[in-house]
Amino acid sequence: MVMNMSEQQVQENINKIWKEKWEMARGLSLREIFSSRIFPEAFPVIKKYIPSKFNNLLDVGCGTGKYGLRLAQDFSKSSITISDILDEALSIPRRLAVEAGIENVSFQKDDILASAFPNDHFDVVFSDLVIQHLHDYRKAIQEIRRITKPGGRIVIAVVNFWNFHTLYKRFLTLTGRKYVYGYEKSFSRQELKEVMEKENIRIIATDGFYVGYGIFRLRNHHQFFSLLGRVVNRISKILDKYTNRFFSRNFGFEIVIVGQK
Repeated sequence: MVMNMSEQQVQENINKIWKEKWEMARGLSLREIFSSRIFPEAFPVIKKYIPSKFNNLLDVGCGTGKYGLRLAQDFSKSSITISDILDEALSIPRRLAVEAGIENVSFQKDDILASAFPNDHFDVVFSDLVIQHLHDYRKAIQEIRRITKPGGRIVIAVVNFWNFHTLYKRFLTLTGRKYVYGYEKSFSRQELKEVMEKENIRIIATDGFYVGYGIFRLRNHHQFFSLLGRVVNRISKILDKYTNRFFSRNFGFEIVIVGQK
């Protein structure tokens, strides 16, 4: 794939930011990554869209590897592949898998914009908070589809435009501060659905989680936002019970689009 220089520089800067982040996270324990603020909210939502009958799963852009490792524990008869473009990221789940005795997992350095995996290879391809950091996110979705088996499941989670997180990023801009993770595109649910459908992915479900997280992230500016984020999230969960998860699906910090090849 050929990028113009400006796009390539932006992507290199993003990779540099995440390289530093994963270097700082290299000492984390399995308990710590499983108990991080967002993971307990996210994992039950993700897991329910991955049928146990599927045996060959890929976690794209793994970061700490928390999803891939937890899926490997919960789907002990399946083969889980964890991939990332950065060695600094892969080193974390590699170490944690050894420490926890998780054996049904393998690791692969891979660029999802030009993946080395063969066509029609995985039963499930899962991606969390990855394509939003890519200018050519359509290419990433094309590659995800290519390496998924016909009839296989594609699960993509991204930051939701219709969440308080969007206001948080604009607040940083207005106050002259940089967003710590660099380039990040927020998607609406409809936008991501349409992009996936254009790549011949049949949408079978949409979901989301953690409505209050965008507010909670403002806690560094005032402790009040920590309390407000918790309150908003608790109220949204109560309302979700009576509205088929309307608030989480539409206003969660992350939206999840589930498709089939």
